[in-house]
Amino acid sequence: MKRYRVVICRGPECGEVCESQRLHAAFVQEIRRAGLDARVELGWQSCFGRCRQAPNVMVREVRPGERSFLLAVAPVFAGPGAALYSGVKLEDVPRIVREHVLAGRLVADLIRRPDEGPEE
Repeated sequence: MKRYRVVICRGPECGEVCESQRLHAAFVQEIRRAGLDARVELGWQSCFGRCRQAPNVMVREVRPGERSFLLAVAPVFAGPGAALYSGVKLEDVPRIVREHVLAGRLVADLIRRPDEGPEE
């Protein structure tokens, strides 16, 4: 069974302006509701460098043998099953958990190129 890491940005734009702590709380609730506590690690990242597209959330598979993290990890985007979601809203959280974590499908409409604006 695959394990996932969900990492929410808490940089100045995501955290202070976009209140990413509300996203974190929504992920906690949705992960618990789906019974995924043992399969999903939830953490923070100081900044993903995509401030114009805030708030940002990275979801990726945990590789076999990879250690758990406590607070923040360096952004790792390589590998299958990884996505950096931008402009994430509270209503997107159940969909990210359902489609990405449970079904293994990226939520394509929430993935933006680095040169795209907030909602192009």
